[in-house]
Amino acid sequence: MTDTKTSITIGGLKSALWGASLALGLMGTAVPALAEDPVLIGVIWPTQAHARVAFESKILEERVKANGDELITQYSMESAATLKNQFEAMIERGVKVIIFQAIDATAANALVDEAHAAGVKVITYDRGVTEAKVDFHISRDNFEMGTLQAQSALNAVSCGKYAIIRGDAATLAQVDMSRAYDELVKAKECIEVVYDTLTPGWDTATAQREAEAALQANPDINAFLIMWDTGAQAVVQALKSAGSEPGKVWITGSDATPPSLKYISEGWQSQTTWTPIDQMANDAADLAHDLGAGVEPRIKGVMVNGVPNAYPKLTSVTKDNLCEFINKIAPSGWINTDEVFGQGVNPCK
Repeated sequence: MTDTKTSITIGGLKSALWGASLALGLMGTAVPALAEDPVLIGVIWPTQAHARVAFESKILEERVKANGDELITQYSMESAATLKNQFEAMIERGVKVIIFQAIDATAANALVDEAHAAGVKVITYDRGVTEAKVDFHISRDNFEMGTLQAQSALNAVSCGKYAIIRGDAATLAQVDMSRAYDELVKAKECIEVVYDTLTPGWDTATAQREAEAALQANPDINAFLIMWDTGAQAVVQALKSAGSEPGKVWITGSDATPPSLKYISEGWQSQTTWTPIDQMANDAADLAHDLGAGVEPRIKGVMVNGVPNAYPKLTSVTKDNLCEFINKIAPSGWINTDEVFGQGVNPCK
C-alpha cells in the first residue's frame, strides 16, 4: 500500500475516508475532460514479479489512452538507484506527470523536489515519501491494512506464539503496518512474539528462509503475521517442508493474489487483504491527466500533512467470504474459480 499517513488513526478520520472512497468510486466512471494536447505521463512500477503490477499496469495504460494521453512505463526492480535514473530520464524526456512507487521513502524526497523544479507534477502510488509534498498520493491505508491482518489473527489465536515477518524497512507501508502490529499484538500480554524480522526488498526467498528459521527455533508457532501475499506463500512452503497441516497455523497476507486465494481455499493461508487496485489505477490515470492538463482534479481526496490522499475501501478475505470476494468484489479478469478450486470445480455457484 497512506504511506505518509503516519499521524492518522482509523477512528479519527474513518467517516471522511469512507466518504472519499465512495466519491472515488463514483468519479471513476466519469467521462474524462480531455485536454487539447495529449499529456505525456511517466509511470515507474517497483517490480514485474507481482501479479497485481501487471494487472494495474494494463488498466492504467488503457485509461491513459482513453483520456487521450501518452504513457512511458518503466520498472525499477526494487532498486532505488534504478528508480533515480529512470525518474530523471523521464524528466529529460519532457513528461508532464510522473506516477511512481518509492523504493526508499526518504531518498525519494529529492526526486520529487527535482521534478517540481522542472515543472513536473508527481503522484506517489501505493508507496509514498517521507517529507516532500507530492501533488497527490494514491494508496491503501496501510495502518488499516495492518489492523485487518492483526485482528484476523487475534480473532483466531487470541493467545499463543506469533512470528512476524515484516516488509522492507525503507518503505512507509511497512512502517504503518508495523505500527498496527505493534499496537494490537505486541502489546498483548498473552501473545509471545517468538520471531520478528524485516525483509529487504520484500524478497520472497528471504521470507521463506526467515519462516524456516522461525519454525526451526519454535515448531509450535500458532500464527505468522505476514504483510504481503508472496511472503505468505513462502511461509506456506516452509510449513509444508516442516510437515505441518492446513489450518494449523494462522497466516496473513495482502493483495488477494490467485495463489493465495487457492491456499485460502485449501486452508493453508488464512487471510489476505484486498485493495481495489483497478480503482487505484484508473484514479491515477485520471489524476495524471487533470494535473498535466492544468484542470481541476476530479478527485479531491483527504488532506494529510498538506497532501491530498485517496484511500480505497479494503476487504479482509478469509475462507468464510472467499466466494463473496470471487463473485462480487474482485474485478473482472483478476481471478477465476479454476485457479482457486481446480479445473471445473466451483463451490461458489
